[in-house]
Amino acid sequence: VVAASSFLDVIEANSKPAREKQETAQDKVFHWLGRAPKPGSKCFEALHKYFPGSLPGAAVHLRSKALLEDKYGMNPKNTLLGTSFCPDEINNNEFDLPTLMRNYWGNVFPMGGIGGSPYVGETGFKAFSSHVAEDGHIVVVFGPHVGISEDGEVGKYLREGQGSTSTACGAVVGAYNACLAAGGDPSSDEDIYDMQMNEIMAEFSKHAAQISETENPMASSAYAAFYMVLDRIRKIVNTDFGSGKLVLIGGIQINMPQASMNDHFLPLVFEVHQSGAETEYLMDHFSDIATQQDLNLCPWQGKTSLREVFSFMTWSPPSDCLAYQAMHKYFPGALPSQALHERKRAILKRYGFTKQNTLMATSLCPDEINHDPSDLPVIMQNHWGDVFPMGGISGAPFVGTTGFKAFSSHVPVDGNIIILFGPHVGISPDGEVGSCMRHGQSKMSTACGAVVGAYQAALSGATGPQVSDAYDKQMDWIVSKIAPHAKAIEQTASPMAALSHTSYNIVRDKMFKIVNNDFGSGWLCLVGCIQINMPDPLEDHFYPCTFELRKAGEETIDLLHELKEFN
Repeated sequence: VVAASSFLDVIEANSKPAREKQETAQDKVFHWLGRAPKPGSKCFEALHKYFPGSLPGAAVHLRSKALLEDKYGMNPKNTLLGTSFCPDEINNNEFDLPTLMRNYWGNVFPMGGIGGSPYVGETGFKAFSSHVAEDGHIVVVFGPHVGISEDGEVGKYLREGQGSTSTACGAVVGAYNACLAAGGDPSSDEDIYDMQMNEIMAEFSKHAAQISETENPMASSAYAAFYMVLDRIRKIVNTDFGSGKLVLIGGIQINMPQASMNDHFLPLVFEVHQSGAETEYLMDHFSDIATQQDLNLCPWQGKTSLREVFSFMTWSPPSDCLAYQAMHKYFPGALPSQALHERKRAILKRYGFTKQNTLMATSLCPDEINHDPSDLPVIMQNHWGDVFPMGGISGAPFVGTTGFKAFSSHVPVDGNIIILFGPHVGISPDGEVGSCMRHGQSKMSTACGAVVGAYQAALSGATGPQVSDAYDKQMDWIVSKIAPHAKAIEQTASPMAALSHTSYNIVRDKMFKIVNNDFGSGWLCLVGCIQINMPDPLEDHFYPCTFELRKAGEETIDLLHELKEFN
């Protein structure tokens, strides 16, 4: 998307590359994750024909957050967030850009009214900016919104619980239609009880005729609304609040069919302003040639598309990182926590899994490094709800058959169970498997400490309990299971990696012995992985080893191939 002096220039520029006929690595991966429409579908073609450069809201949030943190030192403690979006409830879904930014940056000052313009005006911005911390910063994200239906109709959206599509944005579409019907000269009688709509009408009266002549008036209306919002934003913001930075992130919020994908955002402005300094223009930060080129012309790009898109999303480290290289050497196909969760969730939706009918359990090592906010067990609990922890040190389900029976008796009628299980292993910044740097410590330590300790004890000749009166039953069991494999593990190229894979098999075998489908007619979903503790600030990854569905009286469904990397 190019900078333009008017919305018509944008429409013309966007119509030339035939983006809707291409398929990029990002298109492929975002659809695989359940975030974006299927390439080639009517919804996909409408999205990329009229709004090329649009990204899932999460991509815009993560890319901007990483840059603002790394380059400018911005964080939730020194930064205030303001938004200017239409208050339509469809703009505030879980994965929408305004929601994601609010969840990260903290409390928000909503400046927008219908259509997205910042109707709080100069007074509102002055009040907001006076709340900034000493030497603090402001981020303002803004824009209008537009719907795209499942069959690719721009300006339409199927709202939850309704039987037919309605307009989005209703205010913008209503203003355009009214101005068009009035020949561009709507009633001059201003209703003091509808001031916001009056302003939209006044703006669209200038453009309605031109908009009607474009290929897609609804898409053109969205761009016209964007320039209306941008004009008002520029009128009210300033850097008089102090020495900090004012960040403007503007674009068009695109409401996608919620049943099968997340809303997108077309970034059109990404600027950093500071009193006495030149404005910085950062739109290129949303571009990535490697993952945004046509796979028909560059088929080699598809071979590594998952990893490179995850790096673009800031979920995975870049390929030149030693920790990345070690991870994919010894755990090829490891996925970031968020990616694994979203892919798994999209698959399980096909089998009727919902938050309301599914009960979750985990069997993971209780080591605190396994429970960061961005780790899979935390993400899954935030999605599925309350969790039943079955695991002890090493990740084995020490609650046993009794624990599983108690847990499974809590399942809703005709409900399902999902269990995440497996051991964990650290990777240091220089790629050493089995080591991690813990918060506040100055030296590397082992991860998993219990498994590594058991392995070292086994190499020294231990086969089980060492002190008869010691109370260390879990460790005794781990030693007894590792001991038969210790000498063979020692002979491998990476004993710590081999130990992790062996440990997974031990945990899996114990899990398989205690679970059953006696709880009812629902599914039992087993998700087995090796959790990989990556060095800060990188997010932990998971190497998927088991993904299957079981139901009483039916054959087990092996879904592991659907979590694997694709070509």
